[in-house]
Amino acid sequence: MKRIVTLLLAAAMVLGAGAAHAVDVKVKGSFNFVYMFTDNAGFQANDTGNREDDSFNVKQRVRTQVNFIASEYLQGVVMFEIGDVYWGRGGKSGRGAGGALDTDGVNIETKHAYLDFLIPDTDISVRMGLQYLPLPMGTGYTNPVFGADVAGLVTSYKFNDMFALTAFWARPFDRYQNDDDRDGWGRSMDDELDMFGLVAPITGDGWSVTPWFVYANVGSASGYYEYITDYQGHVNGGNPFSYSADANDSASAWWVGGAFNVSMFDPLTFGLDVMYGSVGGNDVGGLDDLRTRGWFLAANIDYTLDWGVPGLFGWYSSGDDADDVSDNKYGRIPVVGVDDGFAPTSFGAPGSIYGYDTAVSETMVGTWGIGLQIADMSFVENLTHTIRVAYYRGTNDEDLAGGTNLLLSGENVYMTSKDDAWEVNFDHQYQIYENLSTYLELGYIHLNMDEDWGNNYLDDDAWRAQVGFVYKF
Repeated sequence: MKRIVTLLLAAAMVLGAGAAHAVDVKVKGSFNFVYMFTDNAGFQANDTGNREDDSFNVKQRVRTQVNFIASEYLQGVVMFEIGDVYWGRGGKSGRGAGGALDTDGVNIETKHAYLDFLIPDTDISVRMGLQYLPLPMGTGYTNPVFGADVAGLVTSYKFNDMFALTAFWARPFDRYQNDDDRDGWGRSMDDELDMFGLVAPITGDGWSVTPWFVYANVGSASGYYEYITDYQGHVNGGNPFSYSADANDSASAWWVGGAFNVSMFDPLTFGLDVMYGSVGGNDVGGLDDLRTRGWFLAANIDYTLDWGVPGLFGWYSSGDDADDVSDNKYGRIPVVGVDDGFAPTSFGAPGSIYGYDTAVSETMVGTWGIGLQIADMSFVENLTHTIRVAYYRGTNDEDLAGGTNLLLSGENVYMTSKDDAWEVNFDHQYQIYENLSTYLELGYIHLNMDEDWGNNYLDDDAWRAQVGFVYKF
């Protein structure tokens, strides 16, 4: 009798499952651990003496993505993240919690949560929800203007094998939950920052061109407009959308760019990115007509050999002019936000396998640079190496050196035309198993800051050696 009841229950479960719409569930993700040895990675000092950074840290990050696939036309995707958790740090709740004794922490973050589907009887695809939305780059790096997780709606249509079009609306910020006079100035109805974009990839035989355009409405009460001033003519923030202060009027921002890639001469390949952006016409904190506008250019060329990929890369970004700064005008391209950042190097820029660890800049805005590298060298099975040497210098006016509070939001070091740096990377990766790899990244930076900076920066060179493990499933 017991066996019969068990069989009936099993049959009921099968019939119940069949009554619902069946979906395939696929899970993927990664475990990432890194042991970091660093010296002077921040180049930072203060008025009371040099600041000592921890020389050794361990941190980890876990990401899990679940795809609920109803058909090839419909799926829902969620991704959760635990981390970055530093061993020995963190409280009981919040981002990064759980690294201290007892390792108990409420620290699961919602990274992605979106729906993917095709509109019936069309080839128009729709993605809505919390998602990663990058602007295009022909060089393969993350776009310095925008490439981040954001809430948004993206639609795409492929006309033919050569031409497609993507349109998106993203809302990075909506300051208040309710439309009331929360700030006392009656402006909370205008508390959003909305971005609207068009991307039009054109793909040929061995080449591609991707023009793109973005327009943003920056609400007067969004709290993310004030750009880069401490009201004394000195640079103070790095991002026109990262500083929580109110503007008196809403503002408009726009960017235009193009990503180019040529592979028809394989094994020789070439990438190029050009972009320009502007935001302004706003009265912020009593400063009339505060605005910033600038451009960014990046290029690389690689030649693939059997044993490695030699390459040359470079970039140029416009900078601030001292005379313009005195009139509340700034010359760097405005940045909304980047998750991984423009990453031509693995120490000064965020090109590490682990990511997020930068000693000089997350975007390289306000600098120019050039570098040589040999990537993916392999002389032993499952073992690869990359060696890289780069030189970069600031493009901001030398007369801005020595200003107060010049460590930028989103960038570690503000460099003028009198400041430069040499960087060397020697990175290695070994595939232990099909899903498990280990890596060793060695980095050195010689930063030469002008004497006008005084004690804003340390004079010592920076070093880093980090060992990591990545398990992907």
